[in-house]
Amino acid sequence: MNAFIIQRRAEQHQSAVAQAGAPPHTEVHVTPSISRRSFVAGAGAVGALTAMTAGAATARAADVNTAARRARTVILGGRVFTGTERAGGGLEAVAIGTDGRILEVGRSRDVRRWISRGTVVVDAAGGSIMSGIHDGHMHPLGAAAQSLNPSLQNASVTVPQLQEILAGFINATSDAGPDAWLQVTDWNPVGMLPAGTVANKAQLDAIATTRPIYLQGSDFHNSFVNSRALALAGITRDTPDPAGGEIVKDASGEPTGLLKDNAQGLVGDVIPPPSQDRLDAAYATMATFLLSQGVTSFLDAASGPDSIATYAELQAKGLLLQNVTPAVRLSVEQTLAPRDTVAWLRTLQAAHQDNPRLHVTTTKVFVDGVIEFPAQTAALLTPYLDTDGQPTDNLGDLYITSNQYAQLAIALDAAGWQMHSHAIGDRAVRTALDAYEAAVLAGGGRSKRRGHTIAHLQLVHRHDLARFARLGTLASMQLQWAVRNVFTLDALEPFIGPSRWGQLYPAQSLARAGATLVGGSDWPVDPFRPFNQIATAIDRLDPVGDTTPLVASEAISREASLRMHTRGSAEQLRSEGTGTVAVGQRADLMVLDRDLTRVSVNDVRGTVVQHTLIAGEVVHDADSSAARQAASRSAAATASVTAVTRCAGTRRDPHSCCGH
Repeated sequence: MNAFIIQRRAEQHQSAVAQAGAPPHTEVHVTPSISRRSFVAGAGAVGALTAMTAGAATARAADVNTAARRARTVILGGRVFTGTERAGGGLEAVAIGTDGRILEVGRSRDVRRWISRGTVVVDAAGGSIMSGIHDGHMHPLGAAAQSLNPSLQNASVTVPQLQEILAGFINATSDAGPDAWLQVTDWNPVGMLPAGTVANKAQLDAIATTRPIYLQGSDFHNSFVNSRALALAGITRDTPDPAGGEIVKDASGEPTGLLKDNAQGLVGDVIPPPSQDRLDAAYATMATFLLSQGVTSFLDAASGPDSIATYAELQAKGLLLQNVTPAVRLSVEQTLAPRDTVAWLRTLQAAHQDNPRLHVTTTKVFVDGVIEFPAQTAALLTPYLDTDGQPTDNLGDLYITSNQYAQLAIALDAAGWQMHSHAIGDRAVRTALDAYEAAVLAGGGRSKRRGHTIAHLQLVHRHDLARFARLGTLASMQLQWAVRNVFTLDALEPFIGPSRWGQLYPAQSLARAGATLVGGSDWPVDPFRPFNQIATAIDRLDPVGDTTPLVASEAISREASLRMHTRGSAEQLRSEGTGTVAVGQRADLMVLDRDLTRVSVNDVRGTVVQHTLIAGEVVHDADSSAARQAASRSAAATASVTAVTRCAGTRRDPHSCCGH
């Protein structure tokens, strides 16, 4: 893709955001324009690339061409993290050809020979030059849609505090009318204070409003609604649980207002969607935000025909520059009909086969739910404990049997599909591994090359660790969760006991057993902070919360964490030729404001992406005026939300301002 097309797409993206304004309660994201101050000024005329982009890129060409081929972009003066077995000592610069592939990685004095008239020269100023972030598990369209609604910021709150905050949201949107839905994001299902408080519709019904209220759990496995919402959805004591979900009911059989997993759709499906104009603007800001964070490719971990069409449209309009792998979520019914499902998938894939940046190659299956109280829908090999530490008969929920999943895996693998399994509990992990092993046996080892993946992996039985490498199964982990907080302490430790708790998120055990680790954010389950993910995988602590590491023995090395979020994820995404910095690789890169191999682990968290490149084109520049303006608006938007929840506590510190 040439520079002119990318810049025109950036301008369209910027225009869409400007016309729509910043969505409420969200970050405002930067546009991929290029500023003069970001580049080394060499002698000679402004290059052809600069002319085509009408001044957006202002690099000057250096008249020192000594190479047979011209470099499109040269990055000098940094420290290269290659992500390969070569450690990268002394590597300072990268030259990228007009085909978007890396020509040379070496010292600045040597790489300068590639500079010619028209070459964009980027000064890395001592920061890291490395692969862009390849996110192996996220939900970007959902994050964009969520940005249109007010957020509870994952706060831990008492019932009166929750009622006060929601009343404030209602008053702030009083012009919407008495029947308008109040949708609120980032409700913390385990953050009802005091500990052990369970959500009940009576708590929401006490708020003075006739409006239906829908609180979306930040884990996306729980929702909390009032009686008006239940009535509009037609949910009564006689409504059966949908497959793969639960309408929580009290002892008398009345719905409590708590909905788990697939039951959430019973209410969600009757909420009027936002206008397409508002969605389009939110999608545009989402795409540029990801560029500002160094993301060059990602997997949408629960896609369908509509979302795939949305990605295709965004790419066609030039509003989404990343490579996208949409994991097609299969319903419970589809998992039970492998032959029909394969035929449907082939039709879906054929509709997008001519789009080289949209990879319809992967399916998604929920094997279980989540492990934290009160949901406890993750499937365990031994039961949950009660509040007194005694065993119960609750093993959690397995949404597909081992035999059913094996038959599905055999059919999908034979048809060339990669599988992506949500598995939190150790029984769900084993079920997924058993299915993949059945596919290996049926296919004569072929499925090892598919890169079948298991995501989350909160608990893995020690007997299953070595199976990952043996089966070629990739371990997709969201290690920003591997900290001591309300989710791992109050809502989990008492209910699984010290032995299992001491094995949470076993990244080091998996790596030691030979598994390939893959990094993913699961955004918007958590805010998108990729460098916090990288750091937390290394130190497993929350620097502004409980600074004691969570199971320190499961921490991984700095190099392993960097590879996990680049090379490992690129392997899962089948992004061939990316994920490392080496000659011949596609130059999907980022230039950072610091050297991640040398700064303290905590300082990794504050990393700023100075430039993001896709196929050698600079598509994000942090020093552009547009980026600075967007950052300023983002800070203002975040401050306004923080003011609403300032005394409600946070996920990081659930007891702040709460008097506990």
